[in-house]
Amino acid sequence: MNSVMRLLVQGARSRSDLARETGLSKQTVSEVMRTLEDLGWVRNIGTRAGGMGRSAVLYEVEGRAGMVLGMDIGASRFRIELCDARGTALASREMRTEHLRGDRLLAEILGYSRDTIAEFGGGRVLRLACLATPGVVHPGTGHLTRVSALPALSGIDLAGALEQGLGCTALVENDMNAAILGERWTGSARDLDDVAYIGLGTGVGQGLIVGGRLLRGATGAAGEVASLPIGADSLEPDSVRRGALERVLGLQAILAAYHDPAGTSAGLAAFTRALEAQEPEALEVLSRIGCLSGQLILSVQAMLDPQAVVMGGMLGLVPGVVEAARDGLARRSSRPVPVLPAGLGLRSTVTGACYLALTGMYNQTFAPQLETRSLDQPWPLPPPVRQAGTGGAIPLRAGAV
Repeated sequence: MNSVMRLLVQGARSRSDLARETGLSKQTVSEVMRTLEDLGWVRNIGTRAGGMGRSAVLYEVEGRAGMVLGMDIGASRFRIELCDARGTALASREMRTEHLRGDRLLAEILGYSRDTIAEFGGGRVLRLACLATPGVVHPGTGHLTRVSALPALSGIDLAGALEQGLGCTALVENDMNAAILGERWTGSARDLDDVAYIGLGTGVGQGLIVGGRLLRGATGAAGEVASLPIGADSLEPDSVRRGALERVLGLQAILAAYHDPAGTSAGLAAFTRALEAQEPEALEVLSRIGCLSGQLILSVQAMLDPQAVVMGGMLGLVPGVVEAARDGLARRSSRPVPVLPAGLGLRSTVTGACYLALTGMYNQTFAPQLETRSLDQPWPLPPPVRQAGTGGAIPLRAGAV
């Protein structure tokens, strides 16, 4: 069934198509299709007229065979996307979480997810969920460490808590890894086999695709660039704790460096408006962002020689930041790598979480010899379909603060 489903996830096919493309006999294909129909994984969508003889019956994956949940938790927001078995978005929502601490954070995101499933799931079975989070996810144990932005999630069996709260298999993945997978699936990194994603936001992080495969590293810490010795003394205690680069390029440091005309520190929206107004102090801070980003990208280029670097995150997507990074790199490299804005904007990570959830669902059902989170034999999933009216930004529920 594996080889047949790998073709059907790409689009509708007849039994003759499947026999020809898999090399299986028509009888074997007929038996497989009968089983898949009985299990509810495929459906008959009509016929395709042929030149001569009988019209061919076409089959496709049945979207109602199940659904998956992609989740992205950050320092201030929780984003979710609910997709059916074909990758069609059923709901895409977010809520603010900066006031939630401790056990309340996990309880609230589970409750919000269950409410979304009940409202938009249409009775489908939730087969798998994937949470993308800051921090290092150990590839063997799945335990989360080095997650300073969300201490409430550190040191707990997060996948186990999600499985208990949602009633399905759950995966946990680093947010930057999910972001590069999302961008490669349907964003700026499509068709690229060697590409990096750099996220500038509350922290500084990186996701890597090398030779067409996600690079997690021996302990899950590949791409943890916050500690690179750039911009600050790497021997200072705060650099050792937070990372030298993050001390100077994280959102808190950037906003602390910019003061509005009244002399007070400003938020990201005020900094963005100041850049649009070409205020000298804001432009000076932007130049520093470009300098630091250029040094970071040069390090990535020297080590991995990627085809492109994609930039995202709250700070990375501020107008002018990508251009400043390009300039900072061009000043330091005779052959600068292309630097691209994230095509999915702030949804790179949640989209990647959906990709991982869909892949895990198909692995679990049709390739049980693989680990659920394995990307060793990636499923050829087409770009997702996003329907209108699938939800939006939702404030914290009553009583959440």
